[in-house]
Amino acid sequence: MNEEPLQHHDIIKDIVDPKFYLLEKFRDIAPGSHKHSQNVANLCEAVALELELSIDLMRAAGLYHDIGKMNSPDLFSENQSGKNPHDELDPQISYHLITRHVGDTTLILLQIPDFELKIKLMEIVSQHHGNSVLRFFHNKAKQSSEELYRYKCQAPQTIEAAVLMICDSVEATSRAMDSNDTLKDTKDRRSVVNMTVERLTNDKQLEEIKVGEIRRIKSVLFKELENMYHKRELYGDEDKKNEDDESIKIGDE
Repeated sequence: MNEEPLQHHDIIKDIVDPKFYLLEKFRDIAPGSHKHSQNVANLCEAVALELELSIDLMRAAGLYHDIGKMNSPDLFSENQSGKNPHDELDPQISYHLITRHVGDTTLILLQIPDFELKIKLMEIVSQHHGNSVLRFFHNKAKQSSEELYRYKCQAPQTIEAAVLMICDSVEATSRAMDSNDTLKDTKDRRSVVNMTVERLTNDKQLEEIKVGEIRRIKSVLFKELENMYHKRELYGDEDKKNEDDESIKIGDE
């Protein structure tokens, strides 16, 4: 069902404006995390349209869910251009440094002037990792218990938080696979969505979301990944020649 009309609607419109001071600061300090968040916001907005959720709220959730990373941007791979500080750190230390971005995000959101959905926005972003396992550092630690590497947050308690969690994970996974040239075709893109949902379901992160809603979310994300990563198929030498000519023209501009 549609939500009640938003109070102070102008404020939530302001905070999703790219020129809002927090988003400009985020972009300047942590450009990789900011770009990821823009992509997540686009996915969240597409799902919100399908499920009749508040589009502005879900866009804000996508844009701000990782803004706490700007307190220590170099700790996160999307902002690194050289040395990774985690290479020399114990996995438990890395775990504590990485997971703190959720709390840092909440503290930053407290700076925004009060509006009707501020508390709900904070709840959504605080649950976007739930109590899931920070898998990379758990694997690096080898035989350590999973419980030592879980985020200390609630699993998503609302459909909005579950949508954000799924979109965040799908975007990060698909982007990493694309950079490694392993996101080659429709089958790979569908696999990212299916495996993400399966992993989160098995880890009991999606208990508050209905099967029918999950099916609709997956359908939207399939289409969005196709639009984001589809590469035009070439047929015959003429198409290849045209593409080469176009590349030369663009490169010379």
